[in-house]
Amino acid sequence: MSKSKIQNPKSKIQTILPNSTIGVLGSGQLGRMFAIAARRMGYRVHTFSPESDTPTGQIADTEINADYEDLDAVREFAKNVDVITFEFENVPFVTVETAEKYAPVRPRGEVLHIAQNRLREKTFLKTNNLPHAPFAMFKLWMNYKNQLRKSARRAF
Repeated sequence: MSKSKIQNPKSKIQTILPNSTIGVLGSGQLGRMFAIAARRMGYRVHTFSPESDTPTGQIADTEINADYEDLDAVREFAKNVDVITFEFENVPFVTVETAEKYAPVRPRGEVLHIAQNRLREKTFLKTNNLPHAPFAMFKLWMNYKNQLRKSARRAF
């Protein structure tokens, strides 16, 4: 792990400079495109996923193959990178939560947690006065049918 970070004196944001190591949780096509761009800009890339010989792993400097729930492997991965990101939203939250203890994760694990559940996602948008489609939570089939009738009337 390099120490190629600088602290912006006016902000709590750390700049991750080229020659730093970026860790990627996930290893598909998006990770591959990310790794290609990062390598061109002078960053090293490590990837972590249960699969081997992956699209991202073929480009990355290091490919770690372990289950996302193998938290010991996640800890070791996180200790050897300067910053971590994830390439898709199905990385278990506990994986990101564990990694955050050893390296900054961007976007934060809290963002992943919100994005993994549509009700949390829409509630977040509504609470923060951001654009969103009308929504309702249904616990019972009858509630769903009643709300559907109400929504259908508004739609026409």
